[in-house]
Amino acid sequence: MKVFFTLLLIISSFHSFGNTPPTKGLSDSVKLDSPPPLSQNSPGLKNIAQDEVFRKNIIKINLTSLALDNYSFSYERSLTRKITLVAGYSFIPKTNTSSIFLVEKAMDRLLEEDDDLSDYLNRSTIANKSYTGEIRFYTGKKPGARGFYLSLYGRYMNLDATYTHEYETDSRTYMIPIDGKIKGLGGGLMIGSQWLIGKRVAFDWYILGGHYGKMKLDLDGTTDLSDMTPQERRELADDIESINDDLPGDSKVDATVTDQGVTVKGNAPFIGIRGLGFSLGIAF
Repeated sequence: MKVFFTLLLIISSFHSFGNTPPTKGLSDSVKLDSPPPLSQNSPGLKNIAQDEVFRKNIIKINLTSLALDNYSFSYERSLTRKITLVAGYSFIPKTNTSSIFLVEKAMDRLLEEDDDLSDYLNRSTIANKSYTGEIRFYTGKKPGARGFYLSLYGRYMNLDATYTHEYETDSRTYMIPIDGKIKGLGGGLMIGSQWLIGKRVAFDWYILGGHYGKMKLDLDGTTDLSDMTPQERRELADDIESINDDLPGDSKVDATVTDQGVTVKGNAPFIGIRGLGFSLGIAF
């Protein structure tokens, strides 16, 4: 149980690498009014050059998040010359945990002799959807979504998880199928930089950021536990609740064991890291 929840926390924290793009050039839908004739050295000519029209829309895909089998897309829209609004959506389709690229590599390198942990991961699946909204403030003299930026963002995560919890008593071994949802809501800050390559290709680099909020756990394991003694039920509940020792901050997970199975509910901090990520996009 501890290993599985630790893995879920890692995935929920790091599934958010990279996102976003910039813009330059003359938009088909935005044109400058024809200025009056100006001499080459006129200050007005310099002002017009600084008021260069830029592309206001960018659609991007996050390349780095693919390492977690996470498909992440975003749309960025310029609100003013150097302020943009970004809407992002990412998802992990229902996937066997051990088949995720980074998890698989970690297992190959670190867990070659840990058959029990490999069995745990092989018996577990995850599926995740995340929604992110952010506002970006860009620096630099060039107009549009390019240059160094500061981002303020909020994120909502909805993760479905399943795994089989193995529990041994003196008389038998129970295989308890547990499934349910883990939801998180939080907000944070990020810094990054974005370039426009050519006229339409945007390259966005997430340098470093993070968010903090609240995560809610709601899991059930339906199975016949009617032959368990009251003492064995208390010990099973204690075994599940021992994950509180490994969860960060003000975490509280409670387990209830009945004849019909196990219920796990609780709260934990929703902590996530955004950084060292790259997105590629098209500006228009």
